[in-house]
Amino acid sequence: MLSEQQHSGAHMAVRQQSLAMYIRIHLAGASGGIRLAELLAADPWMDGALDHLAGELAEEVDFAKKWAAANSRIPELWTVPLFGLTAMTRIGLDTLRPLRGPLRRTISLEAMRSLVLAKKAMWELGLSLHPAGDRLHDQLDIYDRQALRQATELQALHQAAAVETFGA
Repeated sequence: MLSEQQHSGAHMAVRQQSLAMYIRIHLAGASGGIRLAELLAADPWMDGALDHLAGELAEEVDFAKKWAAANSRIPELWTVPLFGLTAMTRIGLDTLRPLRGPLRRTISLEAMRSLVLAKKAMWELGLSLHPAGDRLHDQLDIYDRQALRQATELQALHQAAAVETFGA
């Protein structure tokens, strides 16, 4: 039978591993999000409004990978099959290919905002797990505020695109 200390340590390890898996599941969608951000930034209609987004997302991905690794005893190589889920994201992006112009833009902006809000939920969860003033908490707070700004920008662009697409 496990001692109280052994039981507590085992429970903590399971929680850390669960957190690492949670973060990695978010990372599975991140490469599709970066690709979508690149596609949106390349749209002349955006007029540079989203040029920063793909770079910010890539920086956040690097941080999230380190955060997951710090909570996991499973090597990052194990996660390669998980990133096969990004194929599903590519399929989702491929469904937008037949669409052109304003409709595609409107749907893409909505999808990008949804991805950013999901990522924000991950940062919020991290903030709830780490006390204020903790170095990790401070970085999570920066990314959480950044996600809020990104979502607000995307919402404004989506609204403008929707008006253009569907009329006032």
